[in-house]
Amino acid sequence: MEFPVYFLVALVVCFLGRSLLQSRKRLPPSPWGLPLIGHVHHLSALPHQSLQNLSRKLGGIMYLRLGMTPVIVISSPDLAKEALRSNDSSFGFRPYLLVGEYLTYNFKGIGLSNGDHWKNMRKICITELFSVKRLESFRGLRLAEVSHLVSRLAQASKSQSVVNVRELLTDFNVNIVSQMLMSKRFFENKNLGGEEVEEVRQLREFLEELTRFALKFHISEFVPAWLRWIDWNIPHARKLVAKQEKFFEKIIQEHKSSQKSRPVMDFMDILLQHQEDEEAAKATFMELLAAGTDTSACTTEWALLELLNNPEIMRKAQEELDTVVGRDRMVTESDLHKLLYLEDIVKETFRFHPPGPLLPRMSTQACVLGESFDIPKGATTIINFYAIGRDPRVWDKPEKFWPERFQGSTIDVKGQDFELIPFGSGRRSCPGMLLGLKSVYLTLANLIHGFNWEPVARGGSYNMDEAFMSVIWPKLALQAKVTSM
Repeated sequence: MEFPVYFLVALVVCFLGRSLLQSRKRLPPSPWGLPLIGHVHHLSALPHQSLQNLSRKLGGIMYLRLGMTPVIVISSPDLAKEALRSNDSSFGFRPYLLVGEYLTYNFKGIGLSNGDHWKNMRKICITELFSVKRLESFRGLRLAEVSHLVSRLAQASKSQSVVNVRELLTDFNVNIVSQMLMSKRFFENKNLGGEEVEEVRQLREFLEELTRFALKFHISEFVPAWLRWIDWNIPHARKLVAKQEKFFEKIIQEHKSSQKSRPVMDFMDILLQHQEDEEAAKATFMELLAAGTDTSACTTEWALLELLNNPEIMRKAQEELDTVVGRDRMVTESDLHKLLYLEDIVKETFRFHPPGPLLPRMSTQACVLGESFDIPKGATTIINFYAIGRDPRVWDKPEKFWPERFQGSTIDVKGQDFELIPFGSGRRSCPGMLLGLKSVYLTLANLIHGFNWEPVARGGSYNMDEAFMSVIWPKLALQAKVTSM
């Protein structure tokens, strides 16, 4: 019985000590809290919406305590700019996540790592994968995948089949990213609803299990580092690592054995060459595959969902495509700069449905934000893109999907306009932004060019509820009937 008592005493002393230190600082406003758990009870299954509701009462910056973790939530473009530009050096780290410790082999990837390792991995990724030159070299690959996508839609249109849009988009994006990473096309040509090979089925199931695990409550993320061992999810994390190892063992061995047949080194070859062990290559591959697939796929799904719910916007977008491209060919990347209304639709989708609504950072040094608010060293700082995108002080008619708001506007999504930063800003902005934009524009354009989409939802209007997963997906996967024009 002695150990639990000592443990409880240590927790209380740690809590009281932190509370005393924080009380001496001028912190942003807070909602009412409870002992030990702090403000956790204010959060729901859709935390971005819970935080938005709190910000309406408390303002553009607020202080929360989640367990023993101090959290600063920013819901204002001006304060986001102050944090990510003026104080970029103070907010250049990612906070601790259990999934990062285990599934990225103690933070050896790019998305969740920090310090010199992160700088090195980011440099490799930008140079060998995401530079303008490298992205241009993958143009033919992207065009081939668009051709496969259009062929699948054409097949479905002959029988006026109902299409599972999420599956279609996920297959498309996984194929692009996996070929860029390791010259491997996971989803071979198959009819919609066809059988999957065992390897692909296992990958799908693993990514789904990983997402469910990442969304669990992990107490290790809300206590000091010396208490992380108490997390009851650690055994599950170790089982996931074992599954991941089994998947990668086959993938990497196949990749090494086929290296001589490739005319040039691909990204996996370069990663394996640069790293002392294979763990960094595995971690980076898994992070890039998940991020590069989900972000683009869910944004495109939301865009098509909004077009189906807003037929007039769909009509205007298709008229623009007919004028710029015509009906006798697919949309290619050389057409995209002429499709101005399509660009406005994509911007509006990022504003209204940001795929990653919460941007987490960690303060590496104490600093001051806003009206002389003290930001403690080690505090998790969250930028709520969702709240900024729906703020009536920032946007006219924020609850309306209205692409025309961007006509004549210079606002873009590339990290300079803090009203709209779905890819982040500063040193930790998303390195795959250009690829993500190309993928969304090209996919959406070809989905609505040459095809008509008929809602299958009851009443013709789709449910717009959200599900908080790896990104914010529509709660119900979009399904619609497709016919050729």
